[in-house]
Amino acid sequence: MAVDTQKTSQLVVENGNWGAVSLSAIHGVIESAYAVLAEAFGKEPEDIIHVTPWNQEYPFVVYGRRPYQIYLCARDSYWSQYVYQFSHELCHILTNFDRTEQHRHKWFEESLCEMSSLFVLRQLAEAWAESPPQKVFEAADFAPSHAEYAEHIEAKYGMPSSKDISRWFAENVFALETSSVERELNGVVAVALLDYFREDLSLWRECGWLNHWEPGKDDTFPEYLDSWSDCLSTNGISNRAPDIAKRLFFNDIEKESSETP
Repeated sequence: MAVDTQKTSQLVVENGNWGAVSLSAIHGVIESAYAVLAEAFGKEPEDIIHVTPWNQEYPFVVYGRRPYQIYLCARDSYWSQYVYQFSHELCHILTNFDRTEQHRHKWFEESLCEMSSLFVLRQLAEAWAESPPQKVFEAADFAPSHAEYAEHIEAKYGMPSSKDISRWFAENVFALETSSVERELNGVVAVALLDYFREDLSLWRECGWLNHWEPGKDDTFPEYLDSWSDCLSTNGISNRAPDIAKRLFFNDIEKESSETP
């Protein structure tokens, strides 16, 4: 490759085994995903992000390091995979993932990050068709593939009906709280919330205040959502997202309980 790094503002794409593709093209793809999510959150990361290839099965962002360090396992010109992996890890950064230690509701952050990948893919399917990144060869032609990639992932996770999602949650919340990274379960939560966040982009700004408080060790998930709502209110931020999550995952059960003689 002709250069060792590609850097623009907050992003540094480092040289390495990216396969048969230029650093410039990779940077163009990652930069377009970054722009979508940073705009949705209404903020920039607190430090520069270094993006590096590695040969393990899963991507990740390093906890507690500045500048931030994201490792991706996408290769060659599989652009949707780059978008999917990078958007998930960037969401961890924008939700302040290393402000709090591990706690029983970290699964919610993981689910939001999975949702962010689907969100960005769908946003870029439209953006690349209308204004393709110049660094990416034939980006406009590739645009529909982002939507197809998102659709494939969403279908893989499946989705209980709106009537059954609270029952599904009651049956799976213990597994989520036991291990925050249960990708199939995280994915169901992500798909359940996705339409809300696609229809109202301001909800992402509320997610930018996650991890600004330390959850109590024994807090239930509703209590965790209440703490999030309190944090938002204290900082003068609208707090619709916690209520959406509460209604989505608990409303049917609460209604059923109230109707039981």
